[in-house]
Amino acid sequence: MAGPFSRLLSARPGLRLLALAGAGSLAAGFLLRPEPVRAASERRRLYPPSAEYPDLRKHNNCMASHLTPAVYARLCDKTTPTGWTLDQCIQTGVDNPGHPFIKTVGMVAGDEETYEVFADLFDPVIQERHNGYDPRTMKHTTDLDASKSQNWPKHPRTQSASSLHSSRATRGGTCCGGCTEWPEG
Repeated sequence: MAGPFSRLLSARPGLRLLALAGAGSLAAGFLLRPEPVRAASERRRLYPPSAEYPDLRKHNNCMASHLTPAVYARLCDKTTPTGWTLDQCIQTGVDNPGHPFIKTVGMVAGDEETYEVFADLFDPVIQERHNGYDPRTMKHTTDLDASKSQNWPKHPRTQSASSLHSSRATRGGTCCGGCTEWPEG
Protein backbone atom coordinates (compact mmCIF):
# COMPACT_ATOMS: atom_id res chain seq x y z
CA MET A 1 0.00 0.00 0.00
CA ALA A 2 1.46 3.32 -1.07
CA GLY A 3 1.66 6.21 1.36
CA PRO A 4 0.21 9.66 0.66
CA PHE A 5 3.59 11.11 -0.31
CA SER A 6 4.34 8.44 -2.91
CA ARG A 7 0.78 8.72 -4.34
CA LEU A 8 1.25 12.49 -4.65
CA LEU A 9 4.57 12.06 -6.47
CA SER A 10 3.24 9.42 -8.85
CA ALA A 11 0.18 11.51 -9.71
CA ARG A 12 2.15 14.61 -10.68
CA PRO A 13 5.45 14.12 -12.54
CA GLY A 14 6.46 17.77 -12.03
CA LEU A 15 6.40 17.31 -8.26
CA ARG A 16 8.76 14.35 -8.56
CA LEU A 17 11.37 16.60 -10.17
CA LEU A 18 10.80 19.31 -7.57
CA ALA A 19 11.19 16.82 -4.70
CA LEU A 20 14.38 15.46 -6.26
CA ALA A 21 15.81 18.97 -6.62
CA GLY A 22 14.90 19.79 -3.00
CA ALA A 23 16.53 16.63 -1.69
CA GLY A 24 19.65 17.34 -3.77
CA SER A 25 19.85 20.90 -2.44
CA LEU A 26 19.53 19.68 1.12
CA ALA A 27 22.26 17.07 0.62
CA ALA A 28 24.54 19.62 -1.04
CA GLY A 29 24.04 22.01 1.88
CA PHE A 30 25.28 19.39 4.32
CA LEU A 31 28.16 18.20 2.17
CA LEU A 32 29.51 21.57 1.03
CA ARG A 33 29.94 23.26 4.40
CA PRO A 34 32.92 25.63 4.73
CA GLU A 35 36.03 24.30 6.41
CA PRO A 36 36.73 25.33 10.02
CA VAL A 37 38.88 28.42 10.55
CA ARG A 38 42.54 27.92 11.41
CA ALA A 39 45.07 30.43 12.70
CA ALA A 40 46.06 32.74 9.85
CA SER A 41 44.54 30.28 7.44
CA GLU A 42 44.04 30.98 3.76
CA ARG A 43 40.59 31.33 2.24
CA ARG A 44 39.96 30.38 -1.38
CA ARG A 45 38.35 33.06 -3.50
CA LEU A 46 36.38 32.69 -6.69
CA TYR A 47 37.72 35.96 -8.11
CA PRO A 48 41.17 37.57 -8.08
CA PRO A 49 41.82 40.08 -5.27
CA SER A 50 41.77 42.95 -7.76
CA ALA A 51 38.10 42.23 -8.48
CA GLU A 52 37.20 42.63 -4.79
CA TYR A 53 39.46 45.60 -4.01
CA PRO A 54 37.19 48.41 -2.74
CA ASP A 55 37.03 51.79 -4.47
CA LEU A 56 38.69 54.12 -1.95
CA ARG A 57 39.39 57.10 -4.19
CA LYS A 58 37.00 59.44 -2.36
CA HIS A 59 37.73 58.17 1.15
CA ASN A 60 39.49 60.28 3.77
CA ASN A 61 40.76 57.84 6.38
CA CYS A 62 44.08 56.26 7.32
CA MET A 63 43.04 52.84 6.02
CA ALA A 64 42.34 54.24 2.54
CA SER A 65 45.75 55.94 2.53
CA HIS A 66 47.68 52.74 3.23
CA LEU A 67 45.58 49.98 1.64
CA THR A 68 47.03 49.45 -1.82
CA PRO A 69 45.98 46.72 -4.25
CA ALA A 70 49.25 44.89 -3.50
CA VAL A 71 48.66 44.96 0.28
CA TYR A 72 45.05 43.86 -0.24
CA ALA A 73 46.15 40.96 -2.46
CA ARG A 74 48.66 39.79 0.19
CA LEU A 75 46.21 39.95 3.10
CA CYS A 76 42.76 39.28 1.65
CA ASP A 77 42.91 35.49 2.04
CA LYS A 78 44.19 35.44 5.63
CA THR A 79 42.08 34.96 8.75
CA THR A 80 42.83 35.15 12.47
CA PRO A 81 42.22 32.21 14.84
CA THR A 82 38.78 33.59 15.72
CA GLY A 83 37.87 34.00 12.06
CA TRP A 84 38.46 37.72 11.44
CA THR A 85 39.27 38.68 7.87
CA LEU A 86 40.73 41.77 6.28
CA ASP A 87 37.35 42.59 4.77
CA GLN A 88 35.78 42.69 8.24
CA CYS A 89 38.56 44.94 9.53
CA ILE A 90 38.21 47.51 6.75
CA GLN A 91 34.40 47.38 6.35
CA THR A 92 33.79 50.41 8.58
CA GLY A 93 36.20 52.50 6.52
CA VAL A 94 34.68 51.32 3.24
CA ASP A 95 31.14 52.10 4.43
CA ASN A 96 32.06 55.51 5.90
CA PRO A 97 34.24 57.55 3.53
CA GLY A 98 34.87 60.18 6.19
CA HIS A 99 34.73 63.94 6.41
CA PRO A 100 36.94 65.99 4.08
CA PHE A 101 38.56 67.85 7.01
CA ILE A 102 38.63 65.11 9.67
CA LYS A 103 40.76 62.05 8.97
CA THR A 104 39.55 58.97 10.84
CA VAL A 105 41.19 55.56 11.24
CA GLY A 106 38.75 53.68 9.00
CA MET A 107 39.36 50.16 10.35
CA VAL A 108 38.89 48.04 13.46
CA ALA A 109 40.72 45.12 15.02
CA GLY A 110 38.56 42.09 15.65
CA ASP A 111 40.89 40.34 18.07
CA GLU A 112 44.42 40.50 19.44
CA GLU A 113 45.90 38.48 16.58
CA THR A 114 44.54 40.96 14.03
CA TYR A 115 47.54 43.20 14.66
CA GLU A 116 49.92 40.36 13.79
CA VAL A 117 48.09 38.74 10.88
CA PHE A 118 47.33 42.06 9.15
CA ALA A 119 50.48 43.91 10.28
CA ASP A 120 51.24 45.10 6.74
CA LEU A 121 48.20 47.37 6.99
CA PHE A 122 47.81 47.98 10.73
CA ASP A 123 51.41 49.09 11.40
CA PRO A 124 51.44 52.02 8.92
CA VAL A 125 47.99 53.13 10.12
CA ILE A 126 49.15 53.05 13.75
CA GLN A 127 52.28 55.01 12.82
CA GLU A 128 50.24 57.67 11.03
CA ARG A 129 47.57 57.96 13.70
CA HIS A 130 49.98 57.97 16.66
CA ASN A 131 52.67 60.34 15.38
CA GLY A 132 55.30 57.83 14.30
CA TYR A 133 54.82 55.24 17.04
CA ASP A 134 56.17 51.98 15.62
CA PRO A 135 54.55 48.96 17.31
CA ARG A 136 57.38 46.68 16.14
CA THR A 137 60.27 48.60 17.69
CA MET A 138 58.81 50.86 20.40
CA LYS A 139 57.35 49.92 23.79
CA HIS A 140 54.26 51.74 25.08
CA THR A 141 54.78 53.06 28.61
CA THR A 142 51.87 53.01 31.02
CA ASP A 143 51.84 55.27 34.07
CA LEU A 144 48.77 54.88 36.28
CA ASP A 145 50.03 57.11 39.10
CA ALA A 146 46.97 59.17 40.10
CA SER A 147 49.04 61.77 41.97
CA LYS A 148 50.36 63.08 38.65
CA SER A 149 46.88 64.08 37.51
CA GLN A 150 45.98 66.36 40.44
CA ASN A 151 47.10 69.72 39.04
CA TRP A 152 45.59 69.77 35.58
CA PRO A 153 44.99 73.29 34.30
CA LYS A 154 41.32 74.24 34.17
CA HIS A 155 39.55 77.38 33.04
CA PRO A 156 37.71 78.80 36.08
CA ARG A 157 34.65 80.14 34.22
CA THR A 158 33.96 77.53 31.55
CA GLN A 159 35.22 74.17 32.74
CA SER A 160 33.22 72.54 35.52
CA ALA A 161 34.45 68.96 35.23
CA SER A 162 36.72 66.66 33.29
CA SER A 163 36.65 62.93 32.76
CA LEU A 164 38.96 60.24 31.52
CA HIS A 165 37.71 57.11 29.79
CA SER A 166 39.80 54.01 29.34
CA SER A 167 38.85 50.61 27.97
CA ARG A 168 40.66 47.38 27.28
CA ALA A 169 39.78 44.04 25.81
CA THR A 170 40.63 40.87 27.70
CA ARG A 171 43.59 38.90 26.37
CA GLY A 172 42.38 36.07 24.17
CA GLY A 173 38.93 37.58 23.63
CA THR A 174 37.58 39.70 20.82
CA CYS A 175 38.14 43.42 20.67
CA CYS A 176 35.25 45.86 20.57
CA GLY A 177 34.97 45.52 16.81
CA GLY A 178 34.44 41.78 17.17
CA CYS A 179 31.63 41.99 19.70
CA THR A 180 28.24 41.02 18.32
CA GLU A 181 26.13 41.12 21.47
CA TRP A 182 26.27 42.56 24.96
CA PRO A 183 25.72 39.94 27.67
CA GLU A 184 23.07 40.78 30.26
CA GLY A 185 24.05 40.44 33.85
